[in-house]
Amino acid sequence: MSSLQKDLFNKSAASKLPPYLPREGDDHEEVIEEEDTFDANSIAKKVYETPATKDNTGPIFVLHHGAGYSGLSFALCASNIRREMEGTASILAYDCRGHGFTRTSDDTNLSLDRLSEDLVNVVNLVYSKEELKKHDIFLIGHSMGGCVVAHAASKRLLPSVTCVAVLDVVEGSAMEALSGMHDYLRNRPDEFRSVEHAIEWNVKSGTIHNLASAKISVPSLVIEEIDQSGAKKYVWRTKLEATQQYWEEWFKGMSEKFLSANAAKLLILAGTDRLDKPLTIAQMQGKYQLHVMPEAGHMLQEDAPDRTATALVDFFTRNERLVLPVKKLTL
Repeated sequence: MSSLQKDLFNKSAASKLPPYLPREGDDHEEVIEEEDTFDANSIAKKVYETPATKDNTGPIFVLHHGAGYSGLSFALCASNIRREMEGTASILAYDCRGHGFTRTSDDTNLSLDRLSEDLVNVVNLVYSKEELKKHDIFLIGHSMGGCVVAHAASKRLLPSVTCVAVLDVVEGSAMEALSGMHDYLRNRPDEFRSVEHAIEWNVKSGTIHNLASAKISVPSLVIEEIDQSGAKKYVWRTKLEATQQYWEEWFKGMSEKFLSANAAKLLILAGTDRLDKPLTIAQMQGKYQLHVMPEAGHMLQEDAPDRTATALVDFFTRNERLVLPVKKLTL
């Protein structure tokens, strides 16, 4: 395990590295357990877990990234969650199939059912049935990941799901934006000379507003290749254009699934202009909590990891299950 991978979810110190050099870690204590987990089909999934250091009945925060990103997009946010929960929460993130360091026999199958099944499999691989029964589960998903957690929660694929949060994804605005995806993909670089250049582009293009987070997450978004001249180049790990067949499936019906989940519901947006009519009405009816972060962009958990973590922790503490002691009666 590299020093970067060992230090991913730790509190970052001010970097003394050149502006766009990937973060390679420092002398902080290791708080993340990284592993390749294997399911019944020997599919390797890259999992990042920060186990609780206190209270063996504390919650499990399960984090699912968006399309084209990786579990490391939650690295700094997870560090802040851990601190605000004072070590009582376990935090689990992973690279979904076709993304990051995960490798499967079919990286191209990104159907909603497949991704939801992967989510359940990862949770069940990391935690036993007995552990899951005594923990509140908080499902959190960004963009496409929000569709996955809403789908899983609406179908009750996991036990003890107390809270569900989706980050900057709304069915109506997402469906409208799909027509512009091809222009976005055509306008972004296909390759980079180095990982540093990939980090620089993500920051300067405004894709990620937080350089500290980009240094951690972007290296997992590109892979090294050798061109015909023998020179190194770095290309996108996930070919988003190849996922087009799933775009509509991811977002269609997402609002209904989110609202039907048998759990407390939180929607965090970078702007209220993203709200569609069904969610606007549902919000006025008090069916979920809305939190707006206008200072952040689409990658709000990277742009504002501290404020995202605070919103998530505050929401959980207001909605966690209250377990009362059994009162013994004498006759």
